Amino acid sequence: MNRFEFGRLVASLREDMRWTQFELAEKSGVDISAISNIERGERRTLLKDNMLVKLADGFHLTSMERMEFLFAASGVTETEKVRNEDVPAKKRFNAKAFIEETGRRIARIAMPAFVTDAFCDILAVNHCVIEFYNVPKELMQNGNSVIGGYNEMSYVFQANSNFPDIIGNDSLERLALINVRYFRRRTLRVRCKPYFSILLNEFFDNKKYPAFERCWRRILFEDIDDFALPIHRSPETVSAHSFVSTETLFALTPYGEIYLHQLVPLNRKTAERMAKISKKVGEGYELLAAFPDKRKL
Repeated sequence: MNRFEFGRLVASLREDMRWTQFELAEKSGVDISAISNIERGERRTLLKDNMLVKLADGFHLTSMERMEFLFAASGVTETEKVRNEDVPAKKRFNAKAFIEETGRRIARIAMPAFVTDAFCDILAVNHCVIEFYNVPKELMQNGNSVIGGYNEMSYVFQANSNFPDIIGNDSLERLALINVRYFRRRTLRVRCKPYFSILLNEFFDNKKYPAFERCWRRILFEDIDDFALPIHRSPETVSAHSFVSTETLFALTPYGEIYLHQLVPLNRKTAERMAKISKKVGEGYELLAAFPDKRKL
């Protein structure tokens, strides 16, 4: 992102903490005039006096968030991340063909799999993941009419989601926090985008998404990084829903990063259930959120 976008990111992080520029200056040790210049996009150098590290400390970013924050400050744009070739990247890149081919690839994966963008909006799912989660039909049918309707956080926190029933009360709070921590890290570099503000405001509606805002605020003040993978149940259990979700950087595109997620079983019972599901539903996929979505650019 350029320095103007980075300035909006810093302002977004500050406003999320409900701080004034003066309060951020106190927390970070960065001069208030420098903060003002950064937020307006007028600061051309950010490396002086360890300024980026001080801001990351002031914002209380987790290690993974710090990594995203420091990369955002590099000034590299989404298009520039993709190798420069003879033909401009966006002209050469066929988004429709790309996402359809991605869908066909995950359709052949014999375990639950799905694809997300930088906002954690779910772009494509294979039939195994729909069956594995037993996703309510109304979520599948109405997702494209609601901001964030196909977002990962929507499934975890939406009032009519079956996520709590699947996870169980003993693990719900921990898994909710892990998912929010992941969402905060993954979306850090796109918080300067207007779409993210709209998305976050949607999730702050406590009637639609109970507990999301509470978990979002709680993460801000945690003292210790939690590097635990989102394991839904311990490997020792006989649950048929014990897995770890793995994320692979699937592609760098001119419209942002695309991620592939696969659910890997942690015990024999879950592996057997996934095998049965794969045999039952066969190969297939569904395209959900649009890619690219002009609201996000």
